Amino acid sequence: MRRAAVIAVAILLALLPAVRAVDDPRDPGRLGNIIRVLPAPQLAPGDSGVFRFNFTNSYQHEMRNSSLNVSIYQYATIEETLPVDANWRWEFPKIRESNGREYGILGPTDVLAPGTSRALNFTILTSTDMPHGSVFAQAAYFLRFWLEFDIDNGTGEEHYVMASKGYFTQNQWDEARTIFDPRECTPYNETNRCLGNLNLTRLGVDGVLPDSAFGVKEPIPIWPFYALIAATGFFLVLAFLFWVEENPGQYPRIERRWLVFKGRLRRRVRIPRKRDI
Repeated sequence: MRRAAVIAVAILLALLPAVRAVDDPRDPGRLGNIIRVLPAPQLAPGDSGVFRFNFTNSYQHEMRNSSLNVSIYQYATIEETLPVDANWRWEFPKIRESNGREYGILGPTDVLAPGTSRALNFTILTSTDMPHGSVFAQAAYFLRFWLEFDIDNGTGEEHYVMASKGYFTQNQWDEARTIFDPRECTPYNETNRCLGNLNLTRLGVDGVLPDSAFGVKEPIPIWPFYALIAATGFFLVLAFLFWVEENPGQYPRIERRWLVFKGRLRRRVRIPRKRDI
């Protein structure tokens, strides 16, 4: 029995590298780690801000000829949603590096080794006249990503295309999620590529990347904050003066000045008193 167990373990160890060699690029666990967005900018209308993220090879094999495109495609508040497309009548928002709403941030590059990352960024420009949120209403502009790369996962080098949900209409997304026969839809069926209950063939991509967003809204005014501090200080001083008045002799100089001030104030502001009946 011991000899059989040892032989079984040896066979498993021998097969383990071969099993690891199959690295499916459509694995959601891998896709979710390719683009890791750092805290997105929250901008005031007319300001600019840097959008930062890390581009990571989350696979166990090299990524070659990687290209990444990012674009601003939608404006949304709680009340409304507007597509940022050819019919968008405002010049902004846009990306400074391309002077437009689309930017090829990563062109064909050298080999990206497994587990390595590259810090990427671009600058977002806004204006005061474009749609934006108010002090009490948040508004966001959504970003979508289009990624292409080559990878050899042990079965030969292949070209893969990944895209954010923002590249598909709601009808396309609904059809890809519902109109297919699950028996003919498996992750490794190249005729009808699927991932869970999502038919990738209908979407025309090999995987779905997460969208991202940045906020644009009017900043909270600073003057109420300073007014609150001033009012707090005023009432603290007033409370102290009333305490001095109720405890004579504790601070005679302050007490004297306070009483003189009250006397002058009473002479200038005459408060009518009720006559005794």
